[in-house]
Amino acid sequence: MTTRPIALITGGSRGLGRNTALHLARKGVDVVLTYRSRVDEAKTAIAEIEAAGGRAAALEL
Repeated sequence: MTTRPIALITGGSRGLGRNTALHLARKGVDVVLTYRSRVDEAKTAIAEIEAAGGRAAALEL
C-alpha cells in the first residue's frame, strides 16, 4: 500500500487556504481543512478537491 502525504490547512474553506488546498490536492496530497462557521463553503471546497481527484475532510474548529 502506498501512503500519500496529508496536509492540514487551517482556514481551508475560503481564500488563500482554499487555493492552497486545491493546489496540493492536484499534486496528490490528501487534505484536512478546518473552518469556523461556513459549512457551505467547506462542503464546496471538499467537492472541488474531490472533483480534482483528491481526498479531503473538513473539521469545524
